[in-house]
Amino acid sequence: MKIIAVVQNKGGVGKTTITKMLAEWFSRHEKKRILALDLDPQCNFSRRFLTMELDPTDPHGILPPIHPDFDPNDPDEDPTWGGRSSSAAIYTGQLVVPYATHLKGLDILPGHAALLDEVERVRRDDVQQRVHNALQRWLAYPEVNEAYDLVLIDTMPSKGPLTVSAMRAATHVLIPTEMEQQSIEGLVNMLQLWKRENFARADQSEVNLIGILPNKVRKGVSLHEGLYGSLMNDPSIKPYMIPMQLHQRVGYAEPDVPGTHPASVFDRPKSDDVRKEAEILVAYVEERVFG
Repeated sequence: MKIIAVVQNKGGVGKTTITKMLAEWFSRHEKKRILALDLDPQCNFSRRFLTMELDPTDPHGILPPIHPDFDPNDPDEDPTWGGRSSSAAIYTGQLVVPYATHLKGLDILPGHAALLDEVERVRRDDVQQRVHNALQRWLAYPEVNEAYDLVLIDTMPSKGPLTVSAMRAATHVLIPTEMEQQSIEGLVNMLQLWKRENFARADQSEVNLIGILPNKVRKGVSLHEGLYGSLMNDPSIKPYMIPMQLHQRVGYAEPDVPGTHPASVFDRPKSDDVRKEAEILVAYVEERVFG
């Protein structure tokens, strides 16, 4: 089983869009059995595949829906399960039950805003056992490992415990970045986290860096061109740069609007620039991960 974590310390760089793109491609076109995990309390990735619920009494407010397999009248139902499952349950010891999505072969463990926020705030003395290692342990269970070919993890914009957990569990990491100074600073932080994780793994297999993806690049903008050039001229970064860019295009955001057609970038005409860019990216990721 391969595990891809999409990580960046800076928000708004396109982690969710890219993770969704990979989920669609590998489930629809490569027929992989996929488990998607949302570790971001904002739950934007979860909303792309499930109808999440809002709790106005909770300051975080975003809940997974009641699981379709939950039957409160079934005497054999787990009495500790209230019918909602989420990625946070991996860390809190609750029942973990993935949700099917509209895409065949794609299951998701959605976020639960309040519970993920609690996990992120675990005391320093407990964080190693309760958070850093928890996802790696759970994914290693035979019933999980044998059920999926690929796990995709959308993370929060942070270097905190949940992101460390995703990095520790991953076999591969993808780092998107905008051509903006704050994004590049976040990129450097993620590279440091990746290198630190590999150093800590000792004799275990390393987590492979798929690469750094320039995202939301605007053609003809001198700032973007200059920062991209500086990355390509930096000997400590250039070897990790993915040899392509995703440009700033409305077509990447359109599928996120409910009821929009086409519902995926891969449903656009084959001659469409958005689809062509997306297909170059997923082909590169597939080669790096599966060979």
